[in-house]
Amino acid sequence: MKRIILGVIVIILCIAAGGVYFTMKNQDEIVNQIENSYMEKGLIRDYDKVESMHLAESIGQYITYLVEINDEKRFEEQVKVLENNFFVNESDNLFIKWELNNKTSTNAIVDDFRISNALHLAAKVFEKQKYKEIATKIDDSVKKNMIRSNVLIDFYDWKFQEKAKTLHINYLDSQSVKRLGQFDEMKKIVLESKRSGPFFSEIYFPDKQTYQFANDAEVNMIDQVLIAIAYKELTGRKDKSFDQFISNELLKGKIYTRYDLKTGAPKSNDESSTVYAMLLSYLDGDLKNKTEQRLKTIDLTNAKTTHVFDYLNAAIESNR
Repeated sequence: MKRIILGVIVIILCIAAGGVYFTMKNQDEIVNQIENSYMEKGLIRDYDKVESMHLAESIGQYITYLVEINDEKRFEEQVKVLENNFFVNESDNLFIKWELNNKTSTNAIVDDFRISNALHLAAKVFEKQKYKEIATKIDDSVKKNMIRSNVLIDFYDWKFQEKAKTLHINYLDSQSVKRLGQFDEMKKIVLESKRSGPFFSEIYFPDKQTYQFANDAEVNMIDQVLIAIAYKELTGRKDKSFDQFISNELLKGKIYTRYDLKTGAPKSNDESSTVYAMLLSYLDGDLKNKTEQRLKTIDLTNAKTTHVFDYLNAAIESNR
């Protein structure tokens, strides 16, 4: 009897070890792809090409992934990259260059959100107060410089001390706006957004309190899905019209990258891995399963043609 029990224990341990092995193997594949294909001299590029951009967006995505897989060493390395290349200390503020360029003097609130979120989480996961201090300084700089007519805005230019006149609603992140004391304001903006059928207007003008579509003819589904997620997180429910549209499209077989603003008809034959990846946190049940299957059909292994944004979005959302 003891031998049987011992044998069962050994089998369970082997299965568990195998699960850990395959999990780590998959995680290593993501890290290896970033380090071997997208990274050059410690800096992440948007493509594996000679003329590529180095974006704060990419580091924000990568450190989000690293903290979620508990890779403290690489996380710390990327924070140093931020400190040495992207952080700008200006008059007690901590700004983040959206792009690595000597002439860059603007940030992007979506990068501030993503990087601050990752740092706050890392402070807890890795038990390092330093990360919380950096994140808090980023948050404080946003509150001091990136609110216009009591509403968050897209960016701030520290060289000319000018604030953006717009807020792209697809940049909103419920965790960040709650931390910044802007939850109620952002909820109101999402709820009152100008609509065209199931689609959301993407741009809000705080001074005029008006909305505008980014394009008069069509919508980009990455932006639409991001707004739908923000709507769900800020209001506690899904928007019925958009939810029905997504459900119908998935039942037809796929979601396209662009749709006609007026008719809702596809304006592209292409699919987007990022659309499918983002929808994993929005959908459930059979529709989520269909989305996962569509995501798996898209090849993201070629770093010369796959933007690192798409690659890391798929990695982050599939890992959750």
